[in-house]
Amino acid sequence: EEFLERTKPVKPVSVGRLIKSSLHYLVRKPLVLLALFLVLPLENRDGFFHKFPRTVSHLLYGVHFAWLLRDNPAHVHAHFAHKAATAAYCAARLNGTTFSFTAHGSATVHPPSRYSLASKIRWADFIIAVSEYNKRVILDLCPDYPADRVFVNRTGILVEDFPCEPPTGRAEGPFRILCVASLYPVKNHEGLIDACAHLAGQGLDFRLTLVGKDDGGRRALLEQRAAAAEITDKIDFHGQADHHEVAGLLRGADLFVLTSHSEGIPVAMMEAMATGVPVLGPRVTGLPELVEENVSGWLAAPDNPAEFAGIMASLLVDPARGETVRKNARQKIEADFDMNANAERLAGIF
Repeated sequence: EEFLERTKPVKPVSVGRLIKSSLHYLVRKPLVLLALFLVLPLENRDGFFHKFPRTVSHLLYGVHFAWLLRDNPAHVHAHFAHKAATAAYCAARLNGTTFSFTAHGSATVHPPSRYSLASKIRWADFIIAVSEYNKRVILDLCPDYPADRVFVNRTGILVEDFPCEPPTGRAEGPFRILCVASLYPVKNHEGLIDACAHLAGQGLDFRLTLVGKDDGGRRALLEQRAAAAEITDKIDFHGQADHHEVAGLLRGADLFVLTSHSEGIPVAMMEAMATGVPVLGPRVTGLPELVEENVSGWLAAPDNPAEFAGIMASLLVDPARGETVRKNARQKIEADFDMNANAERLAGIF
């Protein structure tokens, strides 16, 4: 309640207020305002026409955000390099202050998701990267940006919310495979369904639970893919789930799997590792910084369902194989991905 009282939402906002805030800076900072609306959209050379309307929309809200802070000349920190960083960038340029941002996942590492990222990097007072991989991407994009102003600070989870119980032997019935990821194309649920088709072909009895919100009718497409593979009866499209529900699903899982084409450092996988569920993920971007192959989990190529299926089958039929790894995984989370400890580090950087 204390934080809610100190929170002021930027959206929704009326068209009238968007116009009022833009006119405020058109009178007081016309050149800066013009530069924002010219430079940022033009920076998106790849997919310019696709990104232009969205970039302009983000800029309008960013200008309104700056107007809300016009009498409070404080440093602004934004989480995520996309819309939030755009708003912080606008506030800094229009109000003559400073800003920084935390570069999480796709808006940094996935080129189609980058909206004017280079400009935001160049103007940022400092940047927080959630992985060494993200830091490398940032410095590759802007080689002249000082490397000592890009700090790696991991995200994390409340470890105490995900106790690791000693194994008591699995219950009878199908092996339980869990995937927690919104049904976005980048999450590559197709690859997971194809891997499960391989498992079914080997005669393994399993149940795959997909947890995550639908995205533009993706669920229907994935259901069609499962039907074509004749494994519809083995897949449960669970939909969205809250924090406590995910914790309960993890306690009943034999294996946690992600097959994404790109990832930051996935929180859902942290939660699985903390709980002691063996994890298998894609060998991409910053994920190997979370999952050390054959030490705290397993990795496979996201475009190779057969490789995923082979590892999944070996872990399901021989649970003892994962015992040492599950202990290492818990230790990895406690050491590097404890939210409270990482929040203290972040406060130190500020």
